[in-house]
Amino acid sequence: MGSPFVTLPPELLLLVFSLASSHRPTAVALSLVSHWVHDHVERNLYHTVSLSSSRSLVAFIATLNSKPDAFAQNLVQRLSVTALGPISSIDEVLKKCTGVRSLVCGFSVPLYVHCARGLKQPVAPLETTTFRLPIAPHEQHLITLACRDGLDMSIVSPLVTHLSMQLTPATTFESVARLRELPYLTHLAIMYRHGLYGSASSVKEMLEPVLEEGRLGILVIHVTGAGGEAHRKEIEEWRTDSILGTTMQKCLGHRPPTRIIAKRATTAVLSQWEQGDDIWDVSP
Repeated sequence: MGSPFVTLPPELLLLVFSLASSHRPTAVALSLVSHWVHDHVERNLYHTVSLSSSRSLVAFIATLNSKPDAFAQNLVQRLSVTALGPISSIDEVLKKCTGVRSLVCGFSVPLYVHCARGLKQPVAPLETTTFRLPIAPHEQHLITLACRDGLDMSIVSPLVTHLSMQLTPATTFESVARLRELPYLTHLAIMYRHGLYGSASSVKEMLEPVLEEGRLGILVIHVTGAGGEAHRKEIEEWRTDSILGTTMQKCLGHRPPTRIIAKRATTAVLSQWEQGDDIWDVSP
């Protein structure tokens, strides 16, 4: 008996493959059916790319090198890089995938910046060497190694509107205050472990310069650890504090006040991101 797909019009087949390939394991299986099917599911297959090991990083580079430049520029929309290296490969991926809208950084930022600067052409002695991320996503997540040594603004996209990051012992008040330099930032998520600070008031003091700018629409604070309930209750009371009151006065008649939500971190950011969950969903 012949395949029932033979009698179906190509347009209907393409619709079926497109819907089925939105599920990544299915997309991988479909890509092995034939060259024709592979070509039509490739868009969904590479829409979201997660590189968690050196092997996957090098393999992805090989794939990009076998494709035209427009492949990486147009197809890769969501990218996660948590592999340790090679750093040169991380830099190459970021430079090729210029159409990325959502980026997860989980690699060592100081190492990446140092090596990426070394990969550039020599500059004149008086030429500035300010480093900037080679792509400009609108959503960015700094996790694990990207936060271990504190916040380095050179890794943050100047066009970012949604930013999440972890606070670590190396995070300074001065570096967090520089978030106010981001002109389009409207959503900010902060994660820290209970015990890093004696009380949530230290976090409030750290975020004060950003709140005073009056541009934030949503501030989500995730507190991890068993003893975080007291911090979460304290954060929920910020709405009546003078700092937020000052921000509301500045926004009066122009923007609504910042909505502050305190949550217990129950799921890793990367897992949520890979599953396509709305990380910015602040509904109860």
